[in-house]
Amino acid sequence: MEKILRNIIEGVSNNYGKAFFDTITIKLHEAIGADFTFIARLDRKANMSRTIALVAGGQVVDNMEYSLEHTPCADVADNSVCLYPDGITGLFPKDQLLVDMGISGYVGTPLHDSSGKVMGLTVALYKAPIKNIDFVQTVFQIFGGRIAAEIERTEYEADLEGKVAMRTAHLEGAMQSLKRTQTLLIRQEKLASLGGVVAGVAHEINTPLGIAKTGHSLHVEQLKKVAKSFEDNSLTASAMKLYMEQSKEIMATVSSNLERAIDLVQNFKYAAVDRIDDSVHDHNLFQLATRITTSLAAEFLRSKIKCTLDIDQRLHITTHGSDLTQVITNLIMNAAVHAFEGQQDRKIEISARDLNDGMQIMVTDNGVGVAQDIRESVFDPFVTTKRASGSTGLGMNIVHNQVTGSLKGAIELISPLAGGAQWKIMLPKKIPEKVAHVA
Repeated sequence: MEKILRNIIEGVSNNYGKAFFDTITIKLHEAIGADFTFIARLDRKANMSRTIALVAGGQVVDNMEYSLEHTPCADVADNSVCLYPDGITGLFPKDQLLVDMGISGYVGTPLHDSSGKVMGLTVALYKAPIKNIDFVQTVFQIFGGRIAAEIERTEYEADLEGKVAMRTAHLEGAMQSLKRTQTLLIRQEKLASLGGVVAGVAHEINTPLGIAKTGHSLHVEQLKKVAKSFEDNSLTASAMKLYMEQSKEIMATVSSNLERAIDLVQNFKYAAVDRIDDSVHDHNLFQLATRITTSLAAEFLRSKIKCTLDIDQRLHITTHGSDLTQVITNLIMNAAVHAFEGQQDRKIEISARDLNDGMQIMVTDNGVGVAQDIRESVFDPFVTTKRASGSTGLGMNIVHNQVTGSLKGAIELISPLAGGAQWKIMLPKKIPEKVAHVA
């Protein structure tokens, strides 16, 4: 017995998954001298089974699915052990498979999962009467725990990989959509806002993706420990149960963070769409401003700027969302670059008011303000105090042209008494277009 057991253990010690099931079935088949030996997994209702490994005549053959009805192991779900040394077909004449195979002896033992529930069975079939049925049963019982543990491990790993693959596919699809949006931005030469979107994407999704990656690494380490215990034949049901519970928690964390990353990419996609769609749409001002600030989160973090919104969530405006998004983005970036030199407390506020005859949008900062000598010409091209550091002086000119051109509005610089700069934009509530859309 000892020699037989050692031979089986040594044969499967470094195998996992399909290789493990095929090898251990062959080893069991050889040890007990059966004509047919197989390991089967029960379905949820425990009335159908499918072989995981099937050996006939010493060779692994194709797996099969069969009903347990009218078979000796019809009640295996109730933890029944099936021992019939001879005359099995006389006892179960409706089991046509046994009749066709000319089976005389039958041994079937249940396999239990980590909770103790019957999940499958190990079966040996003999064409002649079984002379060593107690030995066969003992061997099956010795290795039943290892077989069941490997079934659980492979199924859970497959489920985990499937869920991760599904969420990865969603994320990749969202990223591809974002890339297409970025391509449109480049084609339309709107690279100024693209930089903010890309930076925001990179910063915001790195956190959930990092957590997901850490969770995956932790699961791999736990899996290695379980595999080692499995190889050492020291894996207990309680240890397996603990591993399953911990793995479920890790999977939940991985899944939630991947879903968070997907949501972020979708939000950034919408923000990017705001920058490239030149048609006239109805826009919720609060949502539009939120998308802008979200896309610029990386810049706010880098520059240590606190950006707030003071916008009634019910306010709507029908206009060119692309140009309005770029105007607000450029005003924010202008403040981030020029307004806070040497200043610790850095604040930007975006506000909006319904003035009945139009919409007022304000972008206010608490920075150093605009130099007195350029206030009158701040919207002229090439006006800048930062030419030495690479500024072209075109930013405010572009903003002015967009506001007065496609947006049909007006913009002016106000110097608040408290300091800083305030850009007041006056826009019509609705720009007429032949076909109106809602976004």
